[in-house]
Order: sequence, then structure tokens, then C-alpha cells
Amino acid sequence: MASTTSSTSDGDKQKLNTLQASVAPQQGMEPERSGKESDHGEKVKMPAQGKVEDQINDEHLRRIERMFREADVDGGGGLSIAQFRDAMKKVMGDVDDENLDIIFMKVDANCDGSVDWDEYLNYMLLEYRVKHSLQKKTRPLYFPKPLKILQTGHCEIIVSLQFHSFLPPVGEKKGDSGEQERFSGGMSGRTHGGRYISVSHDGILIFWSERFKIQRTIHIGQMPHTIGQPVWVSDMVCLSNINMLSISSTGRDVEFYDISANKCDIVFSLSELEANVIVMDYWTDGRKAIFCIGVTSGAIFIFISSDVVQNGLFDSTAFKTGCNYRIPVTALLKNTSSLFLCCRVPIHNDWVYQMRYIPELNCIATCCAANQAAMILTTLPHSFKCKVQTAHFHQKKGIQCFDYSPDLNILVTGGFDRVVRVWNPYLTNKATSHMKGHAAGITHIAVNGKDNQIISVSKDKNVRVWDLLDCTCVQNIHSRNVNLGRSSISRIYYNHTSNTMVSMCIVASCCVCVVQVGVLQGTIDEVDSSQPKTVTSHEQPLCAALYNPNFKQVVSGCHAGVVSVWDIQTGEKVMQFQTIPERPAEITAMAFDEFKRRLITGSNNGTIRLWNFNNGALLSEISLVDDQEVTGIIYINERIYVSGWGKKVMWYLDAKEEDEIEYRVWNQYHSEDIYSMHAHSSKMLVTASYSGDIIVWNIDSGQAFCRFNASESPLPLIPIRVRDKARQGSVLRPNACVDESEKESEDEDEDDVWLRSISVFLKAMSQSVDPQVRQLTTETTPTSILEGRRGSIQIPVSACLPQAPLVREARMTRRGALAHKCKTKKPKINNMEELNKPCFAVEKALFLSTRERSPDTAVLLTSSADGYIYAWSVYLSGGLLAKFRARHKEGSIVTAMSTDSQNQILLSGHSNGYIMVWDIEKYCYRMWSEKSEEKPAKESTLRLPDLIPHYCRVQDPPRVVLGQEKEIHKGWTVSLMCPALLSSWRGHLKSIVHLEYVERFRLIVTASLDCNVRLWTIAGKYIGTFGQGMWCVGDPSAIPRELPADLKKAGSCQTLKVLNEGRYPHWNCAKRIVENLRAQKRHQSDITKFGEATTLTELVAADPRIVKYTDEQVENTWTMWQEKGKQTSSILGQAYKQKVRHHLPSCPPDLQTPHNSHEQLRVYNCMPYSSLLPIIQPPVPELLRDSHLRAQEGPETTKQKKPAKRRPHTRYMAVLPRPGLKRSQTSKPA
Repeated sequence: MASTTSSTSDGDKQKLNTLQASVAPQQGMEPERSGKESDHGEKVKMPAQGKVEDQINDEHLRRIERMFREADVDGGGGLSIAQFRDAMKKVMGDVDDENLDIIFMKVDANCDGSVDWDEYLNYMLLEYRVKHSLQKKTRPLYFPKPLKILQTGHCEIIVSLQFHSFLPPVGEKKGDSGEQERFSGGMSGRTHGGRYISVSHDGILIFWSERFKIQRTIHIGQMPHTIGQPVWVSDMVCLSNINMLSISSTGRDVEFYDISANKCDIVFSLSELEANVIVMDYWTDGRKAIFCIGVTSGAIFIFISSDVVQNGLFDSTAFKTGCNYRIPVTALLKNTSSLFLCCRVPIHNDWVYQMRYIPELNCIATCCAANQAAMILTTLPHSFKCKVQTAHFHQKKGIQCFDYSPDLNILVTGGFDRVVRVWNPYLTNKATSHMKGHAAGITHIAVNGKDNQIISVSKDKNVRVWDLLDCTCVQNIHSRNVNLGRSSISRIYYNHTSNTMVSMCIVASCCVCVVQVGVLQGTIDEVDSSQPKTVTSHEQPLCAALYNPNFKQVVSGCHAGVVSVWDIQTGEKVMQFQTIPERPAEITAMAFDEFKRRLITGSNNGTIRLWNFNNGALLSEISLVDDQEVTGIIYINERIYVSGWGKKVMWYLDAKEEDEIEYRVWNQYHSEDIYSMHAHSSKMLVTASYSGDIIVWNIDSGQAFCRFNASESPLPLIPIRVRDKARQGSVLRPNACVDESEKESEDEDEDDVWLRSISVFLKAMSQSVDPQVRQLTTETTPTSILEGRRGSIQIPVSACLPQAPLVREARMTRRGALAHKCKTKKPKINNMEELNKPCFAVEKALFLSTRERSPDTAVLLTSSADGYIYAWSVYLSGGLLAKFRARHKEGSIVTAMSTDSQNQILLSGHSNGYIMVWDIEKYCYRMWSEKSEEKPAKESTLRLPDLIPHYCRVQDPPRVVLGQEKEIHKGWTVSLMCPALLSSWRGHLKSIVHLEYVERFRLIVTASLDCNVRLWTIAGKYIGTFGQGMWCVGDPSAIPRELPADLKKAGSCQTLKVLNEGRYPHWNCAKRIVENLRAQKRHQSDITKFGEATTLTELVAADPRIVKYTDEQVENTWTMWQEKGKQTSSILGQAYKQKVRHHLPSCPPDLQTPHNSHEQLRVYNCMPYSSLLPIIQPPVPELLRDSHLRAQEGPETTKQKKPAKRRPHTRYMAVLPRPGLKRSQTSKPA
């Protein structure tokens, strides 16, 4: 990082102090304008660890500079890490060494082991500058929605807009004493409901709903008490707790209206005032009430009631009540009651523009256009004999509007000088801060202390939102975006609870004046919203999310070119920067350097950049060598290895800025785009491409000594170089080191390259073969087959030692075959199986670094597009040892893989968002060795599979069909057994592009195409999504228990069981229901299958499972099942059941009803029933029969007359059957 001069450092220190005050103000150093520290809207609570740099202030900087000069004992100009610790402890006190080491590593990004003062100061300046810009970018707009225009019924200027709460106040509540809270005693009008009330100069009163729908319109000039009198309204105040309106006019009277129960009737009025009333104010805490009025003479009248609900606002005994209910003010001033207090205070010599009672200061604030007494605070008198005290604020051109914030204890004013000022109520001679930006006089102002925001409106309809922390304008709504006509805004009302500002303006068109209302809706927290806001970690899909163990941070990059740095312990975003602000490029690959202090990014245009990700500083940029997209970056031995869509592997030397960049391009062995790259320590490098080729490279020599391709052969193949049609020029060609083998290859043919690569491969293998492995390979596999696309060669294991005759013989054989091939024509491929043979792309390659290379141990895992994971032995006599299907369902593939440092578990991320954890500790490890030779695991070693609970296990894990545990290809056996699946859950709805295991906290970091970076425990517990909330790792109470909304909607039974830690047993019940439904469906299909069989013989012949049974066995089992009443048969199962059919009669039966039943007969359709049994009636004597018939005919005659008036209803009555009749007779219709 470039050093600066001492004069520049002094200027930087001033900038640093300003940025520190705006980004991270601390206790004891808070700016005078910022008020209380706890009310910062954008600041979040951060842990003390790792945040020492946020506690440094101006005094600390001076002491640190002096300590840098004194601690530099050796005169080298910089401090080592030990000297830096001692110097910082002398300044900051007792600070943990780990926190100081983190600061040192952040500053020492070039890893030279020393930090000087200029380097430290530049880092701090750039860090706070980036943090400040991050706050400005991520800060949401205070009014995100455009201005909503509403048409009203007013034709004159609206002089007042008030909010009437439906619920009466219950007591005083400290908060932003806006109009709504002042009139409702602190009750939230938005929560409890209410309505808006507006009045214009001509006396038109309109009631609005909370959504600004007109409910009612009243013309005060047309009321009985004002008929024939001109009405010109000057102000209005709502008295919510007593359901009254106070309206002042030019008639020098203040009228009070009852607005309860949708009424608007005049109750009484104040009269005999000395001048016209200009402004009014009302405050109450539910019991005590203070009513103030200001007149044109500059005096104010104060009316105090100790219990307004019980005794009223004014003392009724001080005046004579008449039919007009006019209350003279002179009579109230002479009243000496202890329950009421009335006084007159002459304080201004000009009109009073605004007045307001402030309960926190126990005074009444008023303002006017005078220079000497622009604003006056008048203390509230306690009695008639108490002396009134005032405090004067002097301001040129006066003060036109003001507001007070009880949270910050500040006064905010605006006037004709176009400056917004913030005042300390106890310091009246000078404002604490100024905010300039308006081009016209400020007419209205409001402050929200909870959000640290000021809203100001000027005469030219310019609305500005100011931040109180840094005194800057955060939102500017220009007058051209406020379509409210040419006139200025006459009145505003700001609702602190709903963060809504309502402005009024008059519009003149075609000699017709119409008043329009503009509504600005702000951002509020929707507590009761059923659809929460969807906030993602990035705006674009993710590329990767890397964990840095030095700083305990997660660094993520997206396709928009934005890099974000997150604190893994809290989820806080500590840094964000754009890779190319002027021309954003898509980030396609990310990696750390060897010391994990710098971030290396690769873009889709082939550019490589190195960053100090702690402050967003660009350290260096590597010029283009290949403009193709970069897909893989690895830092090994001060070299940056790069691969991508250029189909080549190249490395750049990590040199200093003043040095020339050295690079080298390896020979091309890939014919398609390279998808993945990984390294095994510092000796081997593997690359995988779209064609399915897996090339293993020797890092030291840069030669490809082995190739794998599962679609061609399970054995090692010969790497075949791809010739370039035209040699392309290099940007850094004059200063670059060209590979010598590349020069020689111009004169060599393909066979020379092939044989030379074979010799290099055999020589490399001979150096790594120990005697035990050599003996094992000699006994088990005497020969090794190297296959290529043009043939195969059998090489014994003894060839591991370099033998010149063998190489010479192979060279001659190969050249002879090539000469014969050139003479003969190339035969046509007639084998369609070779043409249709599938070729699956390799998505990911992963080395198991803790395993030693041997023929029976897999050290390389690759995931293919067919959904399988392949285990390879990178050895001369090795190859494909095993493969298993890792996909969750058809169509899904493994897109990301990771493992722990001991290679005990394998984490796989899938294209459908699933995360799977596999136990690979003994998977493909010494497969041909005896169990007695295996080294026992240490008891002290923690096994990660034991940390995964049993409820995470999948009920039906992927299994291999019996008899298909292995495959044999040309004598080579490939195991199909899969490792133990420990857990599986869905973490994202889209493909996972990267996942990483964090050893220190035993957490899993995942990044997906759904723009989210999420954190999980190893057991699958959801910690949180970066950017959506805060948490504390290690504190279960601080971890949010709410699951992501997308997973709750799309999560399966297994996913929800893992995420809920197996606590909810109803998921088991739901799974059983699904299994039962599946069994019923299968049973129904069986019935449908056997429905065509009409006889037992056809039924038996239709099912191959019962062909082996004879007819007698089937009949015997059926008889036993029928006798014992069993529901299943040992042979037929549930498919063969006797169908019970109900006998339906040919005609409906006769229904009989007793004569005393008045209910209507209920007739059911499609209900199985049988014929009714005949009822045997006992013989009835003739005497009783005749009397019964006469009694029966009597009611019939009466009922025939009464129902004649109700023709729509027809009733039938059943009679008792007579002897000798078969059917019951019914009466005639009534």
C-alpha cells in the first residue's frame, strides 16, 4: 500500500475522525448533535471481541502515532506483531492478544510481517470510508413509495389536519410527541384505529378514514349558529380524549364541537378575546389537560385543567351559562379555583407562527419572525402567584417552524434562511448543528428521534430527509416529483407511528381552485403482516462463500460483482465493496491466498484481482492473458493457478507491485471447458471438464501424468494433448517465462509427447512407492493397463522403475503403429454403441488430503452430471474403485462437495438445494487390505459422525439391489456400495454452488443460486441467513427459531424433521398417512388389474405370484379365510375379496307414519334399504272403530278450510289403516 506524507496524514486523520463519528460513535466521544447513543437507527449491537478498531477515537490515534515512533526500536520503519501488541496495549489498555493479532493481519495484507504508521492510518481511513459508503448504500429510503395524490372536496387552503384516535388515552407515554401521540396520550392511532379530520379556510370540515377515504363532509358556515355570518377558519385542534374539536376563526371566537357518535354539534365557545386567534395547541396525559392559544398581538393564553374528563376543560362556575354557551375569557382569567388555571403571557411582538407544549421540559414553545425572540420557551405556571420564566432563542430572519424530539432532547427549527438547525434546549445562544440544501424558505419540519431522521419541507415543495448522526441529506424529493400544483404546501401532518406524511396544496385550473392531498408512505415494520419481506444476502445469484478462520468471517461474492464480508458469530455485514464500480463484472471464482489475508477473485472476462477484503482495497490486478471465464483459482507456493473456459491451466507468480508479472501456460489436454479444479497438498493438481475428462497434474513439472474418464474406462488413461490451430499471442509475452517443453513440442509429434509423459509418470510413481505397497501390487495386480483412445499397453509393476529399453521399445512400437495408420485409410465407425455412449460432465472434483496414495485407497472424489459420485485411486495400478448414486431424485446432480480436515464426513450440495452428509471415514480406504492391518483410530479423536443425532438419519437411504453390489469392466471391479448417509435436508430452493465446513464452530456454510448464504450446524439445525437477522453462535437463546419461509412451504417431512430437531412427532404421523395412502393406491391398482378376471382360474393366471399354488390350495386358504373372518389370505392377499351387494327392491316400499307426526318425510337417494315388514294391528271393537272414525273425520274437515290461505305449502297426513286394506290411505291435500 502506498505511503503518504505527514501533511497528508494530518488531513486523513481529520477525515478519519469524521468518518468514525458517523460510522461508529462511542460512549464519551459522541458528537454534540447526535443525542443518545442507544437511539442510533442504523447501528446494531456488536460483540466486544474483534471490534477493538471501532473503539479507537481521536485521542487514541494521537497516542498510537506517538507509540509507533517510540516502539520502532530497530529503525526499520515498521512494527512487528510483538511490538504492535505492546504498543496497542499501552494505548488501549488490557486487550486480548487475539484481537490485536486480527488488527495486525488486517493491516498487514501484503504479509511482510511489519506495519508502519502510514500503512495503519491508510487502512483505518479506507475501512471507515467503505463502511460509511456501505451504510449509505444499504440504508433504505425513508419514503420509498412515490407521492400519492388524493382529490378532496376543499376549494380553499387547508389550515389544519388532525388525527382523531378512537380509544381514549390511559396515561402519558414518553416518545416522539407528534400530533397523534399528543392528542391521544401516547396511544398508537394506527394500532387502535382512528380517522383524519381536515378543515379549510371556508369552513368545510371533512372526515377521512385511515386509508384517506372521505367519510363525511360538513360545512360550518351552513350551521344554524353561523347562518348569515362569514366564516374564515384560522386553525383547528382535536381533543381526542373528550371527543371534541376546537376551531378558531376571524370572529375572535374559539368554538368547540362534539364529534362523538358521528356528530358535529357545537357545545360552547370562547369569546371576548383581545385579538384574532392564529394558532392553538392541546396536550393531555389522560387526566390533566393543557389548552393554549396564540393571538395576533403576540400574547398566548394558557388553560390548565387538573381532570379534564371529570371536570371539563373550563370552570363552569366562573361564568353564567346561557342558551348560547359563550364563555368569556375575562371571567376565566379571574377564576381562582384549584382545579383550573388560566393565565395570559405577552411574549412576542409579532404573530405567533407555531406553538406547542413540551411536557419533558414543562414549557410552551412558540416561534415568530422576529430576530431577537425567534423562539421562546415559557415555563408552565403552577399557580396564579407563580412567576412565568422564559428562555429566548435569537436567530436572524426568525423561525417559522420547529419540532421537538423527547428521545434525543433536541429542538429542530427551520425558517426563511433555508437552514435546518438542531438546538440544545438548555443552550439558546447557538445551534449545535446546521444542515443546508434547501433553495427556499423552510415552512414545515418534523423529527423522528427513534429513526434519527428529520423531515423538512420548503416553500418550493422540496421535501428532504436528513440524518441526525452525520447531518447529511439521505433523501431528496424534488418539487418536480411533487405534483401538487404551483402553490406552496400549506400544511403537513406527520404520523410517527405509521411513518406517513400528509401534505396539502391548492391547485388552480380554469378559474377553479381544488385542494389536493399528497401522501408519502414510509417504511415500517409490519408486525402483523402474514407475508414477511423477502430479504436475501445478495441481489444476484452467488458464486461462492468462503470461510476465513483468521478473522472468523464469511466472504461471499455474487454475479453482480459485489463482495460481502459477514461475521460468522453474529451474522452482521462488516464490509461490502464492488469489484468494478464503473463496469461491473460477474465474479465466477474466489479463493484466499496462503495466509488467508487476501481475496483473489476471477471474473467472466478472465481478469484476476487481489483484494484486502477487510477494507475493500484493490491490491493488484493481473492483466489479461486469456479473456475466457475463470472457473477455478488455487494459491500454492506463491503462485496463483487459474483454469476456466479457456481449456488451459496457467499460473501467475505472486510478485510485488513494482516487479514484473511472471506467468506460464501449461499444455492443453482438455478439449472442453474446465469446470472444477482442486489440489492435493502442493504436489498434485486435478482439473475436470465438461467432456468428462479428469486430468491429474504434477505441480512441480507442470505435466499431466494421468487422465480419468468414467464414460471411457475405469482405468487410468493416457493424457492426449490438444493442438492449437493457431498460436495466440500473449499480452505479457516479452516479460513472461515460456515453458521449455512447449518449445520442444513444436518439433515433436503426438507420440513423442505421449511417451515422454509416460516416462515422467512412471518416474513420479516410482518415487512414491514404498516396499509394502510395491509388494501388495505385485501380488494382487501383476499388470497395469494404460488405455488411450488409440489403443492400450500392458505395463508390469516393475516398470515403476525407469527402464530405458522399455521406453525405447514402446516408442518404436508406437511409431510403427502410427506409420501403419497413416498408410491405411481411417475406417468408418459402424458401432452405434460407441457413438451413443453417454459422456457426462464432471461438476466437482475433491481431493482427500489426509489419505496416502495407494492402489486400494481413493484419494479423489468427483461428481458427474449423471448424479453419481466416483471414487478414484490416483495410482499407476489404481483407477475407479467405487461409485454411488448421491442424487436425491431423478434429475438432480451434485454441484458442490466439501469435507472436514480429517476426511471423516463428506458434504454434498445438490442442484435442487439438498444438503447431504456422508460417512466416508472408511469408504474406499484400503479395500484390498486385511482388517488386522488397519490402524485403529485413536480414542481421543472426535468422530464427527457421532455428533449427528439419530433423528437426522434418512428412513429409506439409497441402497444397492441384492446381487448388484459391484460392476466389472474388462476385468476391473467397481464397487457400487454407498457410504452411510448420516443426514439429508433441503437448505435452499435452488442449486447450491458452494458449501464449506467450519472446523472451529462445527458449522456448515452454504451458498446458492437463490441469492442466499445460510449457516447450519453439523446436525442440520438452522442458524440463520446472512443479511436477514442477527444471531450469536454458542448462545441457543440468541439463535432465531423461526425457519425460512421458503423451506416451510417446500420442505419435505425429512427436511422439517431435521430442521425442527425431531421435536415434532406429528411429522411421523403425516408420514404414516402418506404411506397408508400409497398402500391404498397400490391396492386399488391391484384391484383394477384383476378386475378383468371373472373366474378363479383367470385370476390365478393373471398373477404370477400364485401360479405355483394349485387350485385346491387356493380354495383351502379361501375357505379358512372365510370361516375365520380374516381380511387377508396367505396366497391371494387383499386382492381377492368377496363383494357384498345389497339387494335393492324392484319398487319403493310403503312408508307408514303415525297420525300424530307433523314432520315431513325424509326421502334418501341411493341409500340401500329393504322392504318394510307388515304391521299386525290388533282387532278393534266396532264401537271403538266407529267413534275413532268420527273423531278422525272431524279434524279433516277443519283442516280443509284453514290451509286454503297458504296454497304454496301442501301437507299430507297419514291415517291408520283399516282392517282388510293392504295399503295405508292418506287424506286429501289440505
